Amino acid sequence: MVNGTDVLAFWGELDAWADQELTPRVTALLDQAGRHVVADLRKVTFLDAGGLRLLVRIRQYVAAGQGTLWLVPGTARNWRVLRITRLDRTFTIPASAPYAGGRPGARTGYH
Repeated sequence: MVNGTDVLAFWGELDAWADQELTPRVTALLDQAGRHVVADLRKVTFLDAGGLRLLVRIRQYVAAGQGTLWLVPGTARNWRVLRITRLDRTFTIPASAPYAGGRPGARTGYH
């Protein structure tokens, strides 16, 4: 937790295997998390449908608890995947990371 926000920092490949392996762990972490959560993808080197499925699950889980999820895509490649799938319009993507002093929810949608 940083400044009252729980941070899920991912790295490496977010794919179908990661979705299968990480879903139970992430769910357990979210059970303990507060209402403000960041999914930080700045160190993710590969993102496909399996990784997107994991991110959508996280978003749904946080929203079910009346919470807020911010997504920090990080790389141009991650941005491209989000734009192609139009998930950039679904996730709250701040202009700067809310846990690094940015304005929470400063920018939503297309970037």
